[in-house]
Amino acid sequence: MYSRRSSSRPQGQITRGKTARNRLRRVDNFMLMYAADLVKMKSAAGECSFYVDLGYGAEPFTTLESAERLHGLNPQLPVLGVEIDPERVERAQPYADELVQFRLGGFNLPLEPGESVRLLRAYNVLRQYEEDQVQESILQMGEALIPGGLIL
Repeated sequence: MYSRRSSSRPQGQITRGKTARNRLRRVDNFMLMYAADLVKMKSAAGECSFYVDLGYGAEPFTTLESAERLHGLNPQLPVLGVEIDPERVERAQPYADELVQFRLGGFNLPLEPGESVRLLRAYNVLRQYEEDQVQESILQMGEALIPGGLIL
């Protein structure tokens, strides 16, 4: 289970944020085909296990599109869009609902007690880092994964 770090400052760097609509649909389709068990699983009582879209960009399109596709397989799947830029998070808030949330955060995911991650998509956020910085970021994200969870 995820243990909250003492630092609440988001870890990472702001990206260009240029993700276009439908750009990551193939990744969503991959998850539906090859990670269907993770998408369909139910969270334990009193807990919440998210699909996380880390670094969704200037607009929340990728998070919302993933939610729509993944909800076709599991209509109760909790979805969390995470961005390191506070303005991007603020712009996404009108799109939030009971199953889709947007929070300020980075590689140290902004999870509350009783929350974990089953699937995490971190496309494009790692490409701006030097190769020797990537492993630490992946390990940090992995701390929030449930056993058998997946980072893409």
